Amino acid sequence: MPNPDELHVLRKEIQTDLAAVERLARDLAEARGRLPAQPTQENLAYLAYLLHGIYTGWESAFHRIAVTFENRLDPARWHAQLLRRMSLDLPGIRPAVIDAESRERLEELRAFRHFFRHSYSVRLRPRRLTGVLETYDEVAPVVAADLKRFLDNLDTMANVSEQTP
Repeated sequence: MPNPDELHVLRKEIQTDLAAVERLARDLAEARGRLPAQPTQENLAYLAYLLHGIYTGWESAFHRIAVTFENRLDPARWHAQLLRRMSLDLPGIRPAVIDAESRERLEELRAFRHFFRHSYSVRLRPRRLTGVLETYDEVAPVVAADLKRFLDNLDTMANVSEQTP
């Protein structure tokens, strides 16, 4: 179990990641509100960029948790492994960060982020992006609640650790 100082640092780092995600989410809402009926590739690319950033912010928080509590991820497949790990309840180590349903939805966003990152010669399709945005709309409030609950658990773990001789 990490010591209380490590847990406090982790809490602050996750809060920083979540603040960045919130800024990107506001930008995404604003951009969606201005989206023309016939979006251009530029419009779609900006939405995709924001989705990429939001997922990366969540992934950064998850990675910090994994490094603090479990310490190892397979360098070859760590993105997929990370989501699986976050849905595991590890008694004596840490509680689950997300549930299985959130993990499935986040897998869709992870796949899109991977596509966006590596698709330098592919045009974005409005219908595909609409599906990704719908997934984001469903999972964003759930992930926010999951991470808030985890932050509350960090406080409890830090207090217990401080009281344990």
